[in-house]
Amino acid sequence: METLDYLRHGGRIGRVTNLLGSALSIKPLLRVAGGEIGVLEKVRTASHALARLEGLAVGVAGDRPVDVTVQHLMAAERAEDLTKALTARLPGLARMWVAEIGPVLGAHVGPGMLGVTVAPALD
Repeated sequence: METLDYLRHGGRIGRVTNLLGSALSIKPLLRVAGGEIGVLEKVRTASHALARLEGLAVGVAGDRPVDVTVQHLMAAERAEDLTKALTARLPGLARMWVAEIGPVLGAHVGPGMLGVTVAPALD
């Protein structure tokens, strides 16, 4: 995410957390599991967050056949860059998609968001 403001406005974080996180350039890596959104890690700077997101996706995929979707919100160019990087690093990649997320999630994360979904490949 480019900014923490949307998480604050959505009630996911408080004003002080937003101020401190913004001052320190903290970029949270969120995880959706079991219908719940939670913080997986907190990383400083957007470039570190992007590298960590790529590394996490590669680690989850391993060598097995996988389908991958790179999601974004108004960040098509960055999503394409991530797609190219993942394509080069995933030996078992079966299919790759790029998709813009919808308004429900987008209202909480704001423009600039990137996400990755890794799933076992469908035959």
